[in-house]
Order: sequence, then structure tokens, then C-alpha cells
Amino acid sequence: MVGMPRAPARPLHVLGVEVPARAHTLGGFRAWVASLPESGPRPRATFCSGGVYVEMSPQDYDSHAPLVAEVNRVLGTLTVESELGMYFTPASWFTHARAGLSTEPDGMLVRFESFRSGRARINPRRRSELLGAPDMVLEVVSSSNPGKDLVDFVRDYARAGVAEYWLVDAREGALDFQLLVLEGRRYRPARRDRQGWVRSPTFERRFRLRRVTNAAGLADFRMDVRRV
Repeated sequence: MVGMPRAPARPLHVLGVEVPARAHTLGGFRAWVASLPESGPRPRATFCSGGVYVEMSPQDYDSHAPLVAEVNRVLGTLTVESELGMYFTPASWFTHARAGLSTEPDGMLVRFESFRSGRARINPRRRSELLGAPDMVLEVVSSSNPGKDLVDFVRDYARAGVAEYWLVDAREGALDFQLLVLEGRRYRPARRDRQGWVRSPTFERRFRLRRVTNAAGLADFRMDVRRV
């Protein structure tokens, strides 16, 4: 992942992708992302804190890809079974103009209630973009730029009013699962019990994340769920 300067004077070539100078503004960034081809190599790009992050490298099979897949599998199924809303997986894009944020998270939930109230809506002119704030967002910390997930997003998702920020760090053999709940304008970590369970007010369930070794002898992850 590469971060662009705050105000580039000319187009930059990042990992083989030309990022135009106008992309350092929110409007310019949105126009650039919308212009990218639907097929072929496509960067995962984020606008936050007045700058642009571009990621082209594939996610690793030890600490990122299987973790994203497991959490999204569990939460996607739970969302459907509980008729809570719609759960979106990568690459799903949302923009919150007031927070100066436009990004493609590792997963996100939008409750039906949020669609009905207008808190979140699909852009009628750009059907690939969600406008407003999801009710929950998942980010698995990237090895190439952890500060984006651990610092920038903690601030900017709170500014956007995202009720829950699920932040998971599995780098270097660790497994740190934080369920951050918005209180006022800041997040607080949900309390974890001795068995590792944390409660989600949005899903009205308790969750626990475990690292396991699968039948192929590879690192894998399991998310357990139980009723509150």
C-alpha cells in the first residue's frame, strides 16, 4: 500500500496505476475511482485524512485473506438470517462527504432501517457507490500500512457515525480482535470476558475469534457466535 502526498502537483504512477493529481480532493478521488475499469487489475483505494492510499498487492494467506473470508461468512449469514439489513463484501465502496472519507472496507453492514431513514443510500448516478454511513465496518490490519486502520480509520469512521468498527490484527502470529462501539463522537472497546467473548449491540450477539490450523496444516480462523 502506498500513500500519496497530500497535494501532488502532477499525476503519480503507483504500482503501475496512474493516480491523477485531482485525486487529492474528495470529489476528484470519487471521479477517479468511478472511472476505473470494472474488469482487469483494479487498485483498492482510500481517501481519508486528506490523503490517498492505494493498494495493489494481494493480501497474504496467513493473516488477511482467510480472516476476512471467515468474518464476512459469519456476519453475512447472520445478517440474512436475522433480516437485519444488507452485508457487503469487497469490493464495496462508500463515501461520507462530511467526514471526508471514501473507501472500500473489508466488510460492512447497512441496516434496513438506515436505508429507510436515508442515513445510507445507493448513489442514483453511480450505482457502485454507497452514500452515507454503514452501521458496522470491518477492517483487518494491513502489514503495509497499519496506521490507516489503527489510527486514521478510528478517527474517520467515528466522524462518519459508524456505530461499530470491527478491527482485527493478525500480523506476526498475534490475534487481536477489537469491537469498537461508538459513544458520542468516540469509540470505546467492547468489554471482553475471560473466554474472549465480546458483545455487539448492532447484531445483538456475542462473538469470539480464534486462530486454528486447518486440515491442510495452514493457519486459518474461526468466528464463534452465541446469543446475548
